[in-house]
Amino acid sequence: MAGSMNDSNRTYDNDQSMTADVCTDDGVNGAITVGTTAVEAKVGASVLLSRKYVIISPIADKVYFGFSNLVTTSTGIPLYRDQLIALPIGDGVSIWLIAESSNKEVRIGEIS
Repeated sequence: MAGSMNDSNRTYDNDQSMTADVCTDDGVNGAITVGTTAVEAKVGASVLLSRKYVIISPIADKVYFGFSNLVTTSTGIPLYRDQLIALPIGDGVSIWLIAESSNKEVRIGEIS
């Protein structure tokens, strides 16, 4: 059988060897301040072009994340102090963060 088959980001060539979709470009990282109004998890003014992953780590306190700027502390998914989560999210999807009080430092990484 000629050609190759793509299965969930894995490519099997004729000899059944597998290649994976991996990050091959650069990344950026930085710190943002999260408060009682939702903020987008990104480094800088806009998300990294061709982003493949977002990494989120609250430094001192719990924050919550969701997929809309309407996320609240009641509806968001909690991330605890020093926890790290890496989400396979493209540059067309936004992640929003909110906290129970102001001035919560969160480290963000974006990888393309």
